[in-house]
Amino acid sequence: MNVEWKAIFDALMDGADDINILSYRLSDGSYIMAEEMDYDAHFDVLFLDLPVLIKQGRRGNISLEKWMFQPEFEEDIPAQPIELQCNKIVAKTEAPVSLKRDYLKYNFLDKLHGTFDEDEFQTILDEIHSYDLDKKDSSSDITIDPLMKAYLKRLKYPDKN
Repeated sequence: MNVEWKAIFDALMDGADDINILSYRLSDGSYIMAEEMDYDAHFDVLFLDLPVLIKQGRRGNISLEKWMFQPEFEEDIPAQPIELQCNKIVAKTEAPVSLKRDYLKYNFLDKLHGTFDEDEFQTILDEIHSYDLDKKDSSSDITIDPLMKAYLKRLKYPDKN
């Protein structure tokens, strides 16, 4: 088993709080989450990296899916950020740490998919799903649960916020 991905994954999970990942409520009613890279005041545009759509199921569970596709990183050309017109944003807030971790996990697995054969990828997937984030960080960040509850409430009753 290749251990390099574990070191990268651990570093991402440990540094999740420091990454500028925000969630946005858009004018069409959808919720997205992305790493905010830059802001152009002249054009009133945010530059986002790896945006995902946040979907909430009937039971309150949250799932993520790609919101827009970016060209893959090529050797001489970095991936271009997504431009989001600020007049399409109703609200934005920093994502709770637990949601940031889900975002990082989703994008990490998305990048790994296709680089390993099916069996190796399934093994990695199983290990990541069994990764115990609560034991790793719950003592150092007691705000994770209340923030997540507030976030879920906003998703469940968007018109009452």
